[in-house]
Amino acid sequence: MTGLLAYIVAVLDRTTLGVSGLDAAERFAASPSVLSTFVVLQVVVYASAQVPAGVLLDRYGSRALIVTGAALMAGGQLLLALTGSLPLAIGARAIVGLGDAVTFISVLRLVPNWFPPRQVPLLTQLTGICGQLGQVLSALPFLALLTGTSWATAYVSVAAFGVLAMVLVLALVGTPPADAASRRKTCPPVRCCRASRPCGCGPARGSGSSPTWAPSSRSPCSA
Repeated sequence: MTGLLAYIVAVLDRTTLGVSGLDAAERFAASPSVLSTFVVLQVVVYASAQVPAGVLLDRYGSRALIVTGAALMAGGQLLLALTGSLPLAIGARAIVGLGDAVTFISVLRLVPNWFPPRQVPLLTQLTGICGQLGQVLSALPFLALLTGTSWATAYVSVAAFGVLAMVLVLALVGTPPADAASRRKTCPPVRCCRASRPCGCGPARGSGSSPTWAPSSRSPCSA
């Protein structure tokens, strides 16, 4: 649940500028074409960071990357809240895109670490679906706060929400169970051709001269 909250906050951070475009145009004295740079840059940063994010995820794990992503997004939103400079605002959105890039894949990595394989596809889909609650938060409470108060108040509030998610991840997301790696292990096929017999397979009992084979007791997944 904590990882899912971090992803909801990431989607919220991703979509806040979309509902505050008119206010952004007024604040930064920017034309629509310039405002589109915010969105394009964030998407480019997000896409470009996927491969490095995967490498970092393998090295440091989900907890470290979710915390890093939350910190980057909170910092980017805080900078966007306080600055009146267009170049700094564009840089802030790039920082948000970078934090967003490492969050979703890190949250997805938590699923096979904590749940049995048969539940992983369902929970992965539910994570993606529930994460879109962030769009609802940006379209309703964030927009209401932006309209009722000020740009700075609304964006500082979103940054504070990101800090809260970061603290909760630090406090509640622990080290994966010791058997997490074995849960992700790929088992050999149940039946295999004699000509291409994989390691750990033996003749099926009672098969006689049958050309098929079944996992033997030497197979790590035969239990």
